[in-house]
Amino acid sequence: MRIMSYNIQVGWGKGLEAIAELVKKYNPDILALQEVDRDRKRTGFVDQFKTFEELLNMNGGYACSYSGPAEQGENAQYGHALYSKAAVTVEKVHHLWVRDRTFPGEADWVIEPRACLQSVTNGIRVFSLHFSTVPDIQKKQAEQIASEIKAHNDLPIIVLGDFNNSFFSDALKPLTFLTNGLASIEPAYTYPNGQRANDDIDHILLSSHFKVLGSQIIVDNEGISDHNPIICDVELI
Repeated sequence: MRIMSYNIQVGWGKGLEAIAELVKKYNPDILALQEVDRDRKRTGFVDQFKTFEELLNMNGGYACSYSGPAEQGENAQYGHALYSKAAVTVEKVHHLWVRDRTFPGEADWVIEPRACLQSVTNGIRVFSLHFSTVPDIQKKQAEQIASEIKAHNDLPIIVLGDFNNSFFSDALKPLTFLTNGLASIEPAYTYPNGQRANDDIDHILLSSHFKVLGSQIIVDNEGISDHNPIICDVELI
């Protein structure tokens, strides 16, 4: 089984079709995409979630991190998506903890709403997510998701997405009871895109039900997005 995660920067690099072509080249069974717009002015009022369902011929589930703002359109949404070759059952969208204020010097978007999609596909429970950009919020979000994982551990579990911090950071320690699917290629630099990448912030984490067969970073020197996609090949044991 092939698992893939990719922050697509709402298609601002080379567009949705270029993203879809890259994904199809690597043929994942399960795919998480972060930064997916739906019906927003800034991306031409395109429902990117539905567009990828059609382009990839995969089944999907969507987590809306936030709606609006009003100037983006009355149906505008921003979030992330989970796709699978098998059917996807959305169990819950977890709204992740954020502070109610910014600290001096921080941009307003530091405390924008974030979400985690809990879904089931092919007998596997998947938590696909996009964490905040600052460590104190990330740690609270990691603790929140760790608690949800432990409360819903009746199936094999995959946790993947853009964590905005290293697997080895203090902020992500609450999730280190899971296996790092990219351990064999650490430091797995994914941001910014291409060979200039120097941050390891995108991860695929696994419960003990999986054996990792291999992992890779797809080095995107073309500017399809501002992240390099990641892949983990696994089998259930």
